[in-house]
Amino acid sequence: MMEVQVNFDKRAAKARILAGANDALAVLGTQVLSDMNRHVPKDQGALRNSGISNSSRTAVNLEYILRWDEPYAQYLFHGEVMYGNPTERTYGPAKLKFPEALARMEWKKYAAKVYGKDWKRVYQAELRRRLREG
Repeated sequence: MMEVQVNFDKRAAKARILAGANDALAVLGTQVLSDMNRHVPKDQGALRNSGISNSSRTAVNLEYILRWDEPYAQYLFHGEVMYGNPTERTYGPAKLKFPEALARMEWKKYAAKVYGKDWKRVYQAELRRRLREG
């Protein structure tokens, strides 16, 4: 029988794993934004171009935020026709019809169904690469 003792700095290991995971998440976030934007209704292009991620394109504490910053993004996301004016409005029940073949309401959910497995592979590969680089 042989005894082996291994010592390592747990805090440093945890920090390295968290940093690698944040870096991998930032790479994934850029890919997710690109994939989702394919399915955002175009109209005049403002909504599709308003999709933004963290301003520094980095993840912090395993969080990476994506959002579309146009005032009408929410109603387009839900695919509901808006009635009224900007101060008094209601939505639905009529649904919008998008002329672009790839445009979808709830583009986030649609893109997750279509690209979700690819996103998982992108994240895992990037995390492995980051942890190897150390």
